[in-house]
Formats: sequence, structure tokens, C-alpha cells
Amino acid sequence: MLESRAERLYQAKSEAGRSFFAALLQRSADGHYDDTYLALLQEYRRLFPASENGLIFYARYALAHDDVQAALAAAQAAYAKKMYHYEIWMLLIECYRRLGDTRSLLIFEGIASRVYRTPIEVPLARETFEDSLALLSVAMGVPTHAPYTIGRARMGENGLQALPGAFVGEFLPTLREAHEEYRYWSGIFVDMTTLDSKAALFEALNRDPALVAAAEEIVFDVVKKKQVTGAATLDVRADAADLGGAHDVVVSLAGTEAGQEIFFKSDSLGEESTHLGKWVCSFFRLSERTELRSSAPFLMGEPIRLVHSPKRRKLFLHILVDALCWPAMKQCDFTRMPNLMRFFSKGLIFNDTFSIAEYTYPSLATIDTGLYPHQSQTFNSTCMGEIAPTILTLSEQMKRLGYYCVNVWGDSSGVYNGVTRGYDRLISKPSGDGLHAYRGVQYALSQMRAFAECDQFIFLHVADTHPSTTAKWQAPLETQVLLDLPARLDDTDDDTPSVDRVNSRFHQEAVIEGMRRVDRSLGELFSYIEANYAEDEYVVQLYSDHGAAVFGNTIDYVSEVLTGTAWMLRGAGVPQLGFVEELTSVLDIYPTTARLAGFAPPADLDGSLPRAFGGAGRDHALSYTLFPGKPFNMAIRTKTHEFYFGSDEIVDEDGSMDLRQPRQQLFLRGEKRREIHDEALRQEFLALARTYTASLDSRGEIWPEKRALRAAWFPDAQKG
Repeated sequence: MLESRAERLYQAKSEAGRSFFAALLQRSADGHYDDTYLALLQEYRRLFPASENGLIFYARYALAHDDVQAALAAAQAAYAKKMYHYEIWMLLIECYRRLGDTRSLLIFEGIASRVYRTPIEVPLARETFEDSLALLSVAMGVPTHAPYTIGRARMGENGLQALPGAFVGEFLPTLREAHEEYRYWSGIFVDMTTLDSKAALFEALNRDPALVAAAEEIVFDVVKKKQVTGAATLDVRADAADLGGAHDVVVSLAGTEAGQEIFFKSDSLGEESTHLGKWVCSFFRLSERTELRSSAPFLMGEPIRLVHSPKRRKLFLHILVDALCWPAMKQCDFTRMPNLMRFFSKGLIFNDTFSIAEYTYPSLATIDTGLYPHQSQTFNSTCMGEIAPTILTLSEQMKRLGYYCVNVWGDSSGVYNGVTRGYDRLISKPSGDGLHAYRGVQYALSQMRAFAECDQFIFLHVADTHPSTTAKWQAPLETQVLLDLPARLDDTDDDTPSVDRVNSRFHQEAVIEGMRRVDRSLGELFSYIEANYAEDEYVVQLYSDHGAAVFGNTIDYVSEVLTGTAWMLRGAGVPQLGFVEELTSVLDIYPTTARLAGFAPPADLDGSLPRAFGGAGRDHALSYTLFPGKPFNMAIRTKTHEFYFGSDEIVDEDGSMDLRQPRQQLFLRGEKRREIHDEALRQEFLALARTYTASLDSRGEIWPEKRALRAAWFPDAQKG
């Protein structure tokens, strides 16, 4: 292939960069942190000013000259670029050790211990011992499945142990110190049953690490609360003038003991009492100044004011239909989900939308931040990390506007990493399995009815349409009975991940039945909205986070069936255009929500406001798989073409890989999709791919100690 001038320049810079990198590495190994080292570093940073490697080399120099503060500043700046990088962790550990920052040292020793089995050497102070163990448990864990942790740190007979467990009846630890009055506290969700029975059951299971996983059917209630010891007084009318008059409030309370009695005292009530459930949220409506008192500590949520503002809509509802494959919807002419199509035909249906990632963890973060996974650093689901406090999530934006924000049904993959931190309440099933639409719709309807007097931002996540990832899975009854035996037994004998499970009749039929179930349940929800809200009082968005590989014929992580997604809107400010063929990305959900809700989107968003809403739109959409331990794959799509770009080397834990000699293919899109050979167009796409992958491309610069530890991080990955 003839290379363009831009590609020749890239290769020349890469070669020069490797030369400077190798020289810096050698001088660092020899301890020669002198003027020659600084001169080499200056040349390297001139070539790659945005690279974390320059910051790492400078931090080493600063430490060698005992300038710990300068080293820490450089290491923290590098961490903001690459959150999962061994060399950066080692620098931070050394800096925090020298500065005596025990809390930060505990975090990074915990993270490194989880990844590389390095020792935890930080001393634990007696006065903060339990808090330190809780923080260590999170640091040594993974960012998914809150309130579970893969290793709950405890002191045993032989020292520190880390066995499976969960934070229940406790505030969830966070890597960044929490200064808010109300923090996430983890309880157990109870609906129309006895108050204390589920807490007793979970306590029994949680005592035995071998049994705690059996509690996966328990639904958790993660709510922002503060602990009250003794009594608290709520003055309902304190800020009534700011809200245009007096309004009732609702307060959520939870007990810390079984059978706990709570007393309410006010002028009109006198004093009365009722029971709180252990670790269970119960809600109470207050109309006057009220004192709350209990003999045992109790948890209290931030008061929810029952007031509607003309600056807001009464309802913003976001519905995530997990793995709803849009190409499969097109193939059946959208007949499997008639309620969905009827409702949104009176709004807008984007017909060419793509996810960025192939599975939920990074894709959900993409939607909620409007940033590519490598920008928000939410691509590595096997290692703890939190999104930067400067990133404002959708729920945080809506909370700032005054909405009561509730995730009524969903998984908890965004709790530990901060992606869901704007929600007041999250009703969650940590595994994501069993997120059935009929239950989620019931919870959504209950939420909408109960809090109809205030403005609500509701998130509903259902997963009936998601293919199974395990052989030990009960398919829908219709699938079991209606398939003949050969199809019934097709592809049921292994635990193939859903992204690798292709061309399976059994799983296709199960997903199709899931579509029907979702549609039936959503039909009830849509009917309620149409009957109880005027068209200018609500906004409903429905989208999927990725597609489903079972509708494809080959394993391809950026294929249209795996990344082709739904995106549909209806309500206030949504043009009634029906089907729109504009090319869009799930990144665009954030700026579109900003337009509809009336807040200014951050300037650094990767999303674009679609032309259907008066924005600039986009002429191409990206999908990529950035999964540590697998090769990198990217698809860049326009309305007419599709460019595939990828690595032979596997993605490292920090999200980097060598892209000097990438795999490349160019296709025409459409029903007659085929590979083409257009050299000029290939060069255009290649240059575009280079701009997006600049921060991911190692260009062959390898940290020897980090690479030597790869086997500990990817024991089953191919060598490279």
C-alpha cells in the first residue's frame, strides 16, 4: 500500500519517540537523572506532549531529586490519562508513602494487590481500622456489582483475608473522600412483604462466603442518606419562600435493628410511632415541623419536596432496553414490538444509531457521560477506578435542575465508579440477570404515581432482550416448548460469553421472546403516560446499550448486529418526524437530553446534537472494543462506508496497544455490503482512526516491568 504523507509522518514520529523512550528508560534504570535526562525528556514531550509517559519520566526525575510534591502532581496528571497503569500506581504509592498519606496509600496498594498480587504494607490505625478495611475491600475489588465486593477485607488468624462479601446496612466506601451530608447507603429493597425477613436472610448468607453468591435474587436499595443518632427535626416550611409557598415533603427512613420503633412528634399529631425495617427504606409524608426520634440509630434521606416548577417537565423517563438489537428489529420490519413502535411513531425514531462498546459496563458510562470510554476511563471492568469529579453525569445534571432522580430498576455497574452518582435512589440487582421488564415497569409506575407532585427523572433498565451468557439458564417457556428438539438443544452446552455466541437458533428465539415481553410491559407504561400527562409535560427516551451477537454469523465485536442500537424519543421538544435516517451514536443522547431539559452541555463532550434537533449532527460514528486481554477493534461508519481498524496485539490493562501496523479493511455499507479497495478513501479513514486512537497507541513503547507482569493480569490471554 502507498502511504500518505500523514502516515509517513506518523511512522517517523513513532520511530523517533521509541528512540527517546528507550534512552530515557535506560538512564532511569541507571539512576542518571541529570541534564541529559531532562533534554531527552524535553525532546520526547515535544513529539508527544499529551502522552502519560512524559509525566511518568518526569515524576521519576522529581522523586530522584526529593521533590515529592512535583512528582505527585505529575503522577496524578498521568493517572488522569491512564487510570490502570502499573508504573503510575507505583509512583503514586511511593509519593503517598513519603508524604504519609495513609488513605491514598491504602487505595493504590489495594488496587495493585488485586491486579498484581503485590503486598499491602500500609499500617492500619486502630481508630480507623474498620473504615480502612472497608476502603481496602473496594480498592481490591472490581467496579461492578455494588454492594458486593469480590474480597471483603477482614483480619483472620493468619492475617488479612479477603473473602466474598457485601456492604449492606452500611455506607458504601468511595476512593475519593466523601464530603456530602447525604451519601450512598446500601439497604435491601422490600415491597409488600414483612419488613425484617430479607435482612435476616441476607445476614445469614453474608456470614458464609460460600453462600453469599446465593443471594443474587435479593434486590438492593442504594439510597443517599445520613445517619441520625437520637433525634432529628425537619422544618417543612423552612425554605417555603424560595419555592413559592409551603409544600409537603417526603422523607425516607431506614432502621438499623429488627423491629425498631420510630417516633414522630408534631403540633397536630402529638406523638405517634411505627416500626422501621432493618436496612429497609420506608417513606413518610410530612406537612409540618416534625421531630423524629428512635432509641437506636436510623438512616434518613434528604427530604423530597413535593413541588412542580414551570422550568422543568413533570417527567423525564429514560428506558434502557439492554441488548435490543436494532438490525434484528429492522429484519422483522419492527413487528415484534408494536407498542414500542406505536408510542414513538408520534415522536422520533433514529434508524441508524450505534453504540461505542459491545457490552454494558463501558456503554452505560458512555451514555451517562457523553464521553468515549477511553476519555472517561470506564473500559476496564476488572479493576477499581472512579470517573473524575469534573465529569458531570446525566443524573447529576438533572439533579442540579431540581429533579428527583431515581433509578427504579437496573444493574449496579455504575455505582462504585461514580457513573450513577447523581441519583437519589437506585433499586438494583447487581448481577444484571433477572432485570425483567414486568417488575421494572411496576416499579416505574409506582414511582410515577407516588411522586406525581414533584418533577422526576426516572431511569428504567430492563434486560429480557439480552442473550444468556451461561449454559445453566432457563429460557422463556415459549422458547422451551415451541422449538423442536434439535433447535432446543442448539448451543446450550457451554458458557460462551454473549458477545461470542453467534448464529444460535435457541438463543435467537429466546431474545425474540424477550422483545415481546418487554413490549407487553412497556405498553402498560406508555398507556399510563398518555392517560396522565400532556404531551408537553414529559420526555421519554428509549435506547439500547449494544446489540446482540446471536443474530450474526461470525464473531465480530464491532459488527452492526452487536453495535446497532435503538434510540427513540417522544414528548416536549421532540419533533414528530417518525423514522429518521440520520447517522447517530449513543454519545449523542447526552447533548440531546441537555437540549430537551434546558441545561448547557459540557464543552468537551464527544457527543453531537443531531440535525433533527437543529444541531450539527455527525458524518461518522465510531464503535470499538477496548477490552484488556483481547485485540483492539474499531469500526468507523459513514452513511455509505465502513472502515475496520484493529491491532494484532492484545489491549493492555491501561487500554494501550501497538497500532503501528494495524489491520485495515474498507466496506460499502448496505444490503450488498462488500469489501472495496479505494486507496484514497482508505487513507482518509486511516488518518481519522489515528486521531481517535492517539492516546491508546503505545507505538511500541513498552515498560519492561509492566509487560513482565502481564501474565499475572491476563493469564489466559495470547502472548504479544
